[in-house]
Amino acid sequence: MKRLVLAADPARSVVSQVEEPLGELLGRAVLPGEVLRIAAQGALYVNKARFHDALDLPPRGLLEVFYPELPMTQFVLEPASIVFEDEHLIAVDKPAGVNTSPSPFCDQDCLTWGVQNYLASGFAVHAVHRLDRDTRGLVLVPKHKEAEKGLHTLFRERRIKKVYRALTPKWGPSPDRPLRVVYRIRDELDWRGKAQKCATTVLWEGKTADLWSWLVLPHTGRTHQIRKHFARYLVPLDGDVVYSPTPGNNSLGLCCIQLRFLHPMTGNLLELKL
Repeated sequence: MKRLVLAADPARSVVSQVEEPLGELLGRAVLPGEVLRIAAQGALYVNKARFHDALDLPPRGLLEVFYPELPMTQFVLEPASIVFEDEHLIAVDKPAGVNTSPSPFCDQDCLTWGVQNYLASGFAVHAVHRLDRDTRGLVLVPKHKEAEKGLHTLFRERRIKKVYRALTPKWGPSPDRPLRVVYRIRDELDWRGKAQKCATTVLWEGKTADLWSWLVLPHTGRTHQIRKHFARYLVPLDGDVVYSPTPGNNSLGLCCIQLRFLHPMTGNLLELKL
């Protein structure tokens, strides 16, 4: 990803301001309509807010372009991916390779874009929790503000129980590290220079043809917590290009397969499974 930063000129359209310096940044001529496409997909900002129409005159301030290295495509939510839906919230099986929320260079290639278009409502949906881009599994999206507040409270107070399935290469335990059925991991993980307390329970589930399967219960929700704990204490997840020296398959062996919680609006027990 390349980033261009300019002082916005309110007397000129964004496209006229961006074309030449963007070409210099990319080392090639900017194609006709390229800036319009970049703005439409949500990669152009004025004063830290997305600015979708590059033909408009911007306010005075900071103009930024986040240029993606790869082409972006709109995410379309398939009805078969919907696990649960009522008038308050929707639960979706997020595919691997899809962002949960908008990235700096696109607000259309993510799960929330697909949910927004599916619902076609005036409420701007937001994900109150996230899965890594490479992780598949259950994501809850509220349909209105009260449901959003309720889900935020449930996640903040850790009242939503999550279960993941992890796949790893076959692991040959050494005599000083024998295979156990249950691993209870408590430690601290560094995130942006800060130590964060983490807790994960891992249960050995069995063997598939080529991989080992584990059930994972994260008691805290730190960034890459499960991936880091497997790499540190067990064996890196299959397909983990970040924490494994030999990642194996192209897809990450991690999926959120279950969410269990009391519905934030009705109080009914929900147990969602893949």
